[in-house]
Formats: sequence, structure tokens, C-alpha cells
Amino acid sequence: MTGIRSGSADWPGPVFLAIGNSVEPAMRPDYEAWHGGEHVPERLTMPGFLAAKRYVRGRGAAARYLTLYELDSAEALETPEYLHLLANPTPETRRMRPAMGAFSRSVYRETGGAGRGLGRYLARVTWQGRGEEAVPPPALVDLIGRFGVLCVRTGVTLAARPHPAFPATQDANATHAIALLSGTDREALLALLRGALASRIPSPAGLTAFIYELIAAY
Repeated sequence: MTGIRSGSADWPGPVFLAIGNSVEPAMRPDYEAWHGGEHVPERLTMPGFLAAKRYVRGRGAAARYLTLYELDSAEALETPEYLHLLANPTPETRRMRPAMGAFSRSVYRETGGAGRGLGRYLARVTWQGRGEEAVPPPALVDLIGRFGVLCVRTGVTLAARPHPAFPATQDANATHAIALLSGTDREALLALLRGALASRIPSPAGLTAFIYELIAAY
């Protein structure tokens, strides 16, 4: 993938962790206070955790959250400090875990990226593949400056230990690729996902695409 940069100010880690979940609507105010004020800042005290971003799509019972953590390596998820944190949650974390559903957790090695800037909206696109088949094509770089896209980041899954409190999902265990497109125009990103994007991803088996809105960057 041409135009690659690693360790940018927008996406500083060569490895990133993506966590998706829902939350019971009645618990959403408590969830926001806990996740934004305690949980993510707590993770960023761990060795190898560099930065984080929180996103959401949908509203009410249909709301789905996406949290992206920037890591200096996959070993950040295996440090004694992080494993201790997982095994010894805070009281508020224990209270909130039962309210979370649709949990997914995938670790990615960055395979490329281009552009600069952090937009209000993020298109998250995933598709299946094995080895080199999963590596995103260079054609994605051509989207910079079009459809409101500021930057593009791509990656492929790495094997990782499952979260002890949530069962691993089949999708998270399957080898797949990801493209993150940060942009300023939600409708333009929607048009991209519905049209020009498919021609840039050969044989997109199991392709899924969603648009999220940025809540906070840390």
C-alpha cells in the first residue's frame, strides 16, 4: 500500500485493539460516565497503551459502541499489569459488565495508511481473507480527499488472548482485514460505502461496513 505512514499523530500505534459493544439503554448515562471517565483512562495507564478513541453508531437500544486503542505492540496485551487489570476489575467495571452486550474484540497489525486529520465520522469496513489475501489494496489510498475522507488506515488481524469476562466471537477469531476511513461528511461516506468502495476491494467475502460518530479522543 503506497503512501504508508506508521506512528502518525492520528494513529500512533503499529498495532490497534478494536472493541465493539452495546449497552442496555437504561444504563447508558452510567455507561458513558464510567467508560469515558474511568475505563478508558485506566487502560491508558497500562504499558504500551498509547491513545484511544471512542465512537458510537445508532441510538437507543440499537446503539453500538466502538473503542480503538493504539498499542506500541501486541505484547501490550500480555503485560503483567494489563492481565492483572483484566482479572481485578474496579467495582464500577463489575457493575457495568452485565449491561454490555454484542461484545467483540479484535487485535490488528497496521498494514498501511495515508492522509492526515481526524474527522467526526469513521467508516469501519471489514472483510474476510487469509494471509496476503486479507491485506487491503493500494487503491484505498486514492480515496484521500474524496468523499470527505481525511485519512485511511488498514490492518489485518493478529491472534490474541480472549477477554476473560466475555466469550470470543466467531467473527473475532476469523482472519480478516479492516479499513478505517476518517472523514468529515457522513452522507459522503455512506455514498462511498454503497458505491465506489466495493470496486477497490477484490472478492470482498463477508464484507461489513458501518459509520460511527466520534465521542472522544484521548
